[in-house]
Amino acid sequence: MDNSVLSARRLHHCDRISQSAMDGLAMFANRSCRLFLIGALTTLSALILFGPPSGAQDGETAGGPYPDLSELEPDTVVAVVNDNPISFGQVEYAYTLLPGDLGARPLAQILPQVVQLVVEQRLLAEEAVSQGIHQQASYQAALQFQADRLLQERFIRDMMAEQLSEEALEIAYTVFSMKLLLEERVQARHILIAPESNDEADVRDALSLAQDVIRQLNQGADFSDLAERYSADEETANQGGDLGFFPRGRMVEPFEQAAFALDMDTFTQEAVTTPFGFHIIEVLDRTEMKPTLDDVRDQLINQLETQRLSLVLQELRAKAEIQTIIEPLESDR
Repeated sequence: MDNSVLSARRLHHCDRISQSAMDGLAMFANRSCRLFLIGALTTLSALILFGPPSGAQDGETAGGPYPDLSELEPDTVVAVVNDNPISFGQVEYAYTLLPGDLGARPLAQILPQVVQLVVEQRLLAEEAVSQGIHQQASYQAALQFQADRLLQERFIRDMMAEQLSEEALEIAYTVFSMKLLLEERVQARHILIAPESNDEADVRDALSLAQDVIRQLNQGADFSDLAERYSADEETANQGGDLGFFPRGRMVEPFEQAAFALDMDTFTQEAVTTPFGFHIIEVLDRTEMKPTLDDVRDQLINQLETQRLSLVLQELRAKAEIQTIIEPLESDR
């Protein structure tokens, strides 16, 4: 049961102050994350700039194949700093914070570097403790907030894993689909010619090849055969480049515009440029249909999560003793 001791006006001020406090704690967390990522970029940037060590192939490091991490438990000790152990679970969590290209690399490939990153963080943390920073009120407040947020995230994740079965999603979709409108879709196939690099010569060669493929198509060559021979899209090349039906908003904009502008059984007479390379696109069919479950899966999951979380919070509030206490602002006196 809520037991608020503030007037409506003071609650308004309380909301503002609470939001300010939350923003401050979020800034603290974001600043900490940025400092962590600075260390990550410093420690790992050579991997991005220069790739794996000399002589290493995909799936290998200079010392051989990547290590198998599947049998490591979260509490497996991977390093010790001043008698304080660092677990594999901490290293895994640090890995999830790596940005962009760093986080795209397999953990096994950069495991030693990530371990060193966590070691350096531990060294700095121990130095902070030696200076008494861990006793500061602002640190304690941020620590409690971060602990609560992490517990909240894990609770929601575990709760929704039990609630969001495929059967539950199908039932929700049946109801949700009644409100959905028909939308235009095209069935298209494509041949992707991807430059080997961003070097101007490689880009020029890729464009020249794409133009040659168009010439072959105009001379009667089979689209499927050319897709299997030339396309850099490994997922569709063996299916003749077929992408199936898709609605607007699914593909990158230049690709979408070209596909929806084509008549059936026609292909682009100029290569379509996207960040992936140069595409030759052919439209095979057009139809109108409602979005499928896969189309709206993320939207449904968000909706069900919101509904379930709202119910849980109502139940928790009904059982809890909540007292909101804050000194009135100077303007209220």
